[in-house]
Amino acid sequence: MSTPTSAPEAPAAKKAPTTVIFPPDQISPVYRRTRVLVRLAVSLIGKLDMVGTENIPATGPAILAPNHRAHVDPPYMSLVSGRQIYYMAKEELFTTNDKFGRFLYKLGAWPVRRGEADRAALRMAVNLLKQGHVVCIFPEGTRSFDDSLLVAEKGFALIAKQTGAPIIPIALEGTHRIWPKGTKRIHRGKVAITIGKPVTAQEILDAHGGGGKEALEVIGRDVMQRIADLFRFSRPTIAVETSSPPAATSKQTLSSSTAAED
Repeated sequence: MSTPTSAPEAPAAKKAPTTVIFPPDQISPVYRRTRVLVRLAVSLIGKLDMVGTENIPATGPAILAPNHRAHVDPPYMSLVSGRQIYYMAKEELFTTNDKFGRFLYKLGAWPVRRGEADRAALRMAVNLLKQGHVVCIFPEGTRSFDDSLLVAEKGFALIAKQTGAPIIPIALEGTHRIWPKGTKRIHRGKVAITIGKPVTAQEILDAHGGGGKEALEVIGRDVMQRIADLFRFSRPTIAVETSSPPAATSKQTLSSSTAAED
């Protein structure tokens, strides 16, 4: 049987633990137990209406690309597949509380430094996908607190383009009512998860004439439109894209935008 490996993370003030990576056909015991607890919690919170799970491949790499509206989005995402899902998450989640940080590493998450080009986080995502894993990346990178979808960040598109892994657009509806902004209490409510058909970055670019210098923006816009089209109970608007600062090149950009939490 294959044995899990450990991927080194960016050094912190003191030595940080490492993300444990299991072979694609195995699941971390911590992840498995946690998902059982999440499933139980979700059943107590309210109804979960999930469709399209057949669109997630049973083997091979995949990028899960859901919209992001609430802290509970990652736990809900763990229920969309029987495979282990790896997450990129903001560095503060790993450093604010040591015990919680170690727990996240054991779940298969890894940190990304926000507000800068974190090449180590980018390489981690690329390596996981090349090894055949499922990686969840919120294209918006941060939570949207209204009915709009934010502009996809270049880091997400760059990972998809470099790996060629299929992108699975996913619409999450209702999670913002489960844990509303500014509250510390979980509320009961219905959550709908709609999983779209896979598409690769190259297929998107081919459909748009190659994309040219704006290839990453083209990929991001296309994926956000696919997510919007999956909404069943409310029609979101898509935020207008603004020009990137001249100093930020596509190969250098991996901001907090690809983090699992804002």
